[in-house]
Amino acid sequence: MATKKSVKTAGGVLPAAESSGQEPKSRKVAKVAKALKVPAGRKAKGAGGRPRGEASGSDRDEAVRRRIIRAAAEIYREFGYERAGMIDIARRLGMTAPALYWYFRSKEDILVAFLEHTIADLLQFVRSLLRSTEPRQRLWEFMYAYVLWQLQQQELSAAYERIYALGHLRNSLPEKQRQRVKALEREFFGICRDLVAEVHGKSLRASEVAPVAFSLIGMVEHLITWFRPSGAISVKQIATLYADLTVSMAPPRPAAKGAGR
Repeated sequence: MATKKSVKTAGGVLPAAESSGQEPKSRKVAKVAKALKVPAGRKAKGAGGRPRGEASGSDRDEAVRRRIIRAAAEIYREFGYERAGMIDIARRLGMTAPALYWYFRSKEDILVAFLEHTIADLLQFVRSLLRSTEPRQRLWEFMYAYVLWQLQQQELSAAYERIYALGHLRNSLPEKQRQRVKALEREFFGICRDLVAEVHGKSLRASEVAPVAFSLIGMVEHLITWFRPSGAISVKQIATLYADLTVSMAPPRPAAKGAGR
């Protein structure tokens, strides 16, 4: 006589097919996927509920990953990293925790993805506004773009600032992941440092270029703590003010050859 068995999954207990009439494997996988509320056709999980391979590169998957990162950023900003557990993030999105594990293996993986996404977004935005070939104007554009991003993307910038200030960037990530994030940060800093060196030229010693670049970046980092959208000055006005101030601290342009003759 055929007997029925049950199969335990992360989403509960599912009835298995009768031993005398086994269902095709693909149909079983589809049933499990439906029970876990994950997209059909994704790779099966290994032990511990983790994916056996890389996530699909489809637009749908990328859109879901971005939603997860944004939801995590909201929790980082409101409550800090400690309160951003997998269940907390899943609840914020209205999805099940097992479904979340299809995209990220752990809260640490979400933290790394958030940090990388945030810095990459900043880099892309700043580069999109660097249009001039003249060094002083490019430095102006850099500062203008940086301020705009800080104030227009506060759900990212405020969460990043909170995590970084509390030391999670250094203490919560494995060395390999921490180095990936730092490489992106160095890339952003390098843009500012190179512009400072080009604009200030011989008025700065080589050892002074990096401190000046750090001071310019530091001017912007805490804008979000005091700026209010309902205040007397707009985001673009603040960005213009900071950009003008940055360029005003640079030495005057050298006089053109033959000028005054």
